[in-house]
Amino acid sequence: MARVPFVPRQRLVEEILHARSSVLIEAGGGFGKSVLIEQVSARTPGRLDLRLPRDHPVTVEELTTAILDHAAARTTGRPYPAATAARIGELLATPAAPGLLVVDNAESLTDDAAAWLAGLAQDGRPPLRILVSSRLLPAPLAAMEFQGTAERLNTQDLRLTEEEATALARTELGDEDGERLAATLHDLSGGWVALLLVMLRRLARASDRMAAATVLLRHPGLIRQLMDHYADALDPADRHMLIQLAAFPLVNDILVAGLGRPGLLRRLIRAGIPFAVGADGWSRLCVESRQTLAALAPLDPAIAREAAPLLTSQGAELAAAGILVDSGDPEQAARLVAKLPTSRINQLDPVEFIHLMARLGPAAQAAPQVLLHLARTHRNLGQLAEEREVIGRALRIVRDRNTGDDLAIEVESEWLIQRALHHDADVLARVERLLEGTAEGTRAQASLLEALGVALSDRPDGPSLRRAENAMRQAAIIWGELGEPARVAAVQRGLAAQVLSAMGKTGEGALLLSRIGATSDTRFDRMLCLVMEARLLALGGEAERALAILDDAIRLAELLRIDWVAGHAAWTRLIVAANDHDMPGVLENLARAEARLGQMLIHGSAGLLFLCEAADACAVVGADAASARLLAAAREHCVQDPRTLALTEAFIGARRGEPEAADVLQAMLENGDIAPCLRWKAELLTGYARHAGGDIDAAAQCLQITLDRAASIGHPELLDRREHHVAGVLRSAIRLPPAIVTGTPATGDSYEVRVLGGFEVRRGHTVLHGSGRASQLVKHLVLAGGSVRVETMVEMLWPDEMSGVGQRRLKNVLTRARASYGSLVNRRGQLLCLSSCTVDLHGFEDLARAVAAAQDDERILRARTAVTAFTGPLLPDDLYDDRIAQRREVVCQRVLGLIDVVLTAALESGDMEEATDRLESAMELDPYDQERPLRVARALVAGQRYLEANDLAARVIAAANDLGVPYAVEWDELSLSPLDRARAARRAAGPAPRTMTQGGLPAAGGSRPAVRHNWR
Repeated sequence: MARVPFVPRQRLVEEILHARSSVLIEAGGGFGKSVLIEQVSARTPGRLDLRLPRDHPVTVEELTTAILDHAAARTTGRPYPAATAARIGELLATPAAPGLLVVDNAESLTDDAAAWLAGLAQDGRPPLRILVSSRLLPAPLAAMEFQGTAERLNTQDLRLTEEEATALARTELGDEDGERLAATLHDLSGGWVALLLVMLRRLARASDRMAAATVLLRHPGLIRQLMDHYADALDPADRHMLIQLAAFPLVNDILVAGLGRPGLLRRLIRAGIPFAVGADGWSRLCVESRQTLAALAPLDPAIAREAAPLLTSQGAELAAAGILVDSGDPEQAARLVAKLPTSRINQLDPVEFIHLMARLGPAAQAAPQVLLHLARTHRNLGQLAEEREVIGRALRIVRDRNTGDDLAIEVESEWLIQRALHHDADVLARVERLLEGTAEGTRAQASLLEALGVALSDRPDGPSLRRAENAMRQAAIIWGELGEPARVAAVQRGLAAQVLSAMGKTGEGALLLSRIGATSDTRFDRMLCLVMEARLLALGGEAERALAILDDAIRLAELLRIDWVAGHAAWTRLIVAANDHDMPGVLENLARAEARLGQMLIHGSAGLLFLCEAADACAVVGADAASARLLAAAREHCVQDPRTLALTEAFIGARRGEPEAADVLQAMLENGDIAPCLRWKAELLTGYARHAGGDIDAAAQCLQITLDRAASIGHPELLDRREHHVAGVLRSAIRLPPAIVTGTPATGDSYEVRVLGGFEVRRGHTVLHGSGRASQLVKHLVLAGGSVRVETMVEMLWPDEMSGVGQRRLKNVLTRARASYGSLVNRRGQLLCLSSCTVDLHGFEDLARAVAAAQDDERILRARTAVTAFTGPLLPDDLYDDRIAQRREVVCQRVLGLIDVVLTAALESGDMEEATDRLESAMELDPYDQERPLRVARALVAGQRYLEANDLAARVIAAANDLGVPYAVEWDELSLSPLDRARAARRAAGPAPRTMTQGGLPAAGGSRPAVRHNWR
């Protein structure tokens, strides 16, 4: 074939000349390799050029002799390779710059000769640069790329650009016709130099070049002509197999050897057939040649069946399924796809997989497992409507077949998850019915537990969320035992993003996602984990880490061609900007999110959640018009989740100071309609609205409860990170006493009343004893703040008596109270009052109020002081007085909130001694809670304090057994060998079903036994 005319390859020449290492060029015939190295040689002083023959193998001796001959410095006798290498180095050394050894047709080198040449480049003193051109690089030279001593240009790099094609066309056809036809011919040839040249020369002989160009578009004979030229020296069997291999998207030596033609690929490449050898070890025939050759003969079904397992074993499942379809056996292709694990589906190119499913046609539509894989792929691409439609098709198939096997249950579980995501209230009952008849440790059970977790995560009450957490953790354990790591990761992502997030455990969720991403073997899983981790960090107010993680997620998404991630990242950045009160940032990211979220805005609950969160974020920064627009859009979706919409409307109304909005928030809190992650915010904004209405005391009370709620989920700093403006306004409303005295001893005739840890009245150093109604009178006065109206006290002491009877009885009680406590209780008209006295409860509450008014380190110091002032539960002996019991629970929650502030600080600073001390206090107040012990146990494990972690685990498991409540699944997830003994002992004693993860309430149907502790 005639040589390609001179076309300047300026881009490639510059790249080679400026390369810091050697350069390897590998491409099939007709890609202009020789022309390119000639252009490089022309601009390189001190070079040695060597064109090797293709008709026989070139040995080390022949190579060195040829180099020295070309340099006109041939030595006498037979050259010794080591000495020759030094001589060649001398020849290439120039004062200006190191020279270049150029070797063309390197496919002729034997492995020994190629190894010698690679050693010359890598080990010479000084190391030499070589430029090697080859249709197929020998293994020692190809290894230089992976050793970092050479760069490689392949077929794709050598394709002509449109500008280069235009220059060649103008040379062959003249300036006018060449300029006019170049773009079309470049697209048709794909930049393959030889094919483009054949076309140009065909057109150059035509009188009507435009008409001839039209004919070329429909004329495959030109490519066949090129293939015949390169395959001319092949034997008939190789030519036949070449036509068969043209149907394969990728081939390698293992494949052709398995098909009974060892060495075929090397023979084809050496002949010049344009296979491109990729860095992944697969060779691909250029698409222009594939289409033409594949049309010459159909793919032999026997070859396809033989090749499919060879491709599958090497991770080329899509190629294997594709050739089965091409050979007329789509059913076998569908069976192959159905056997793939979920982890492998996540590794495949989603667009290529969807294209393959379209080629499978009815075979895919009749295979439920294939449809599940297809649905997952649509989900990965953010195509939520397509995902739901495909799962619906799979469900219809399994219901028509009525098999009731694991696959049918798995399909139904996926459909139930879809319904749960759309807030279908009937899903929970259906899942629980299916679980009753499902065998343990099966795919069906794992799928149903996952569906149960999703269904329960939609409920805002604590027990439901704890059941959801437990169900998902159990599902992850089962998927792990079944060898499905991708399903484990998917369930744990759902656990973190849906359940732990709703529970307010954003830090734990982010840590879980970080761990999943670090151990994942697929880039897609890592990307998902990064996206979700960034969101949880933003919800926890950690801006810097969230933004850094988002950058990594976006880079992975661009690599994987996943569009929706950019929209989700903008959503998270919008939250961060709102936390910083950055109006331009909020509006900018709002626009990006709306433009890039795609189907998430119109399908499923994610769209409504985005609209509500964005509307509230706009309200935070004062972008009222945008907030109103988003809220109006959310109302169109309100049928999906009216509770979220109502909560958002109340948030925005409370920010405007509307008392009605505060009433709505308070009612939702009392009815349990707000998830734990947002209860702190609801309390805070309730207080903000009360403050705007002038009720300063109520505002201060709300701020204290806000801190308690934030601390209870492990984030006492949350209100400052996310709502620092509102928190600042409420802090200014807290009225602190002039001085907070932690412990002033009673002196003289002053009274001291103790109600924490027991009831006691002292006057000076004398303990005063009272009983019956007189004591109850003092207790109620203390709890009321020191004064109560007469009729109110009558109602407290005798709720079922007539008013006149109660008034007469009160006189008798006052008389006995004076006899027992002296002047402690006084009546002033219609008001009962305590005389001046010191009350431990009031001192504790003042200290707790001071904690709410503080920030950062000062808050931690004040919290320690307040916890120290708490000497025990409020009036622990009054078990049956409802008013006292309610107040006791309020005080208990207040001190638990303070303990959480100190515990969180201790864990963050690594002070395990203080952490364990505070945990002991918390466990006495809340023996059902397992979340705090888990946090401490994880910290102990992280610090390699295994014996202490083991003791803590044993105590928690034993306490759960004694109290009749199940222990948390998280204890099973602690990979700590000493814990196994505690678990084994507990199981030997008779394991309880694990249906909850942390304290507060026993399992459904259980009752909470009375537990009393002596704080004295």
